[in-house]
Amino acid sequence: MNILIDTSYFLPLIKIAIKNIPHNLLISILSETPHTYFYTDLTIFELIAKGLKLSTQKSAGITPQDIRAGVDSLQHDTRLIKRSYTHNPYIIELASLFRSIHQDTIDCLIFAAAICTCDCLITMDVSFYKKINKNPQILKKIKAINEDFKFWFNDLSDSFKSLDLNNIK
Repeated sequence: MNILIDTSYFLPLIKIAIKNIPHNLLISILSETPHTYFYTDLTIFELIAKGLKLSTQKSAGITPQDIRAGVDSLQHDTRLIKRSYTHNPYIIELASLFRSIHQDTIDCLIFAAAICTCDCLITMDVSFYKKINKNPQILKKIKAINEDFKFWFNDLSDSFKSLDLNNIK
């Protein structure tokens, strides 16, 4: 299965802890399961942006060197494949639909990239998933692009979740 990993799971690479998630979850994901894993080029931007924001706060304990080291480790991990958010022509179209229900453009592009180029998205954004599931127009578009797409949430202890594509009006 081709799985795109959302940015949040890479935060420990730049010394940012994730609430209620083991710090070594990414290592476990990459070493214990037989899937192919992807990240988007937007993930690198997001890691740098979040890291720089926190690096200005002395109490955060994050330096620009920590950010660089984390980004380098992501880019050089042979178990991860980078996907561009322009890899598939439907990504921007789907992201545009997502913007009608979700304000974070980067989230919209990452979700759209996952749906258009992979089989599953690992994410913590359950609320965005719920918004998508309530929008028949978006569900219809997703069904046309990738009707078997799945989500895997939070600490990955639960099984995959699918969108409700059966009762689209």
